[in-house]
Amino acid sequence: MAGKYRYYALIGGLDTLENPYTVVRVDGDVEESFKPTLEWSRTELMRRIRWERADYEVVKISEEDAKRFEKIQARRTEEIRERDGG
Repeated sequence: MAGKYRYYALIGGLDTLENPYTVVRVDGDVEESFKPTLEWSRTELMRRIRWERADYEVVKISEEDAKRFEKIQARRTEEIRERDGG
């Protein structure tokens, strides 16, 4: 179902909106982040940021921005694999 999720970029330190730390999608009470395994899976990141007042900015983004991040994460994962020889 289109429009089911709300998407958020988590930005901290040297991260930017164009290259965030990670992206979280929310559906009701369920939060998932796009992992280096290139899958969406459950996370507590946004709850921890709220509870611990972590130094991350949470910015609402579009579904298109989230899809762009999936490509960024795939590139990051490939770079790590190449660097680590695997």
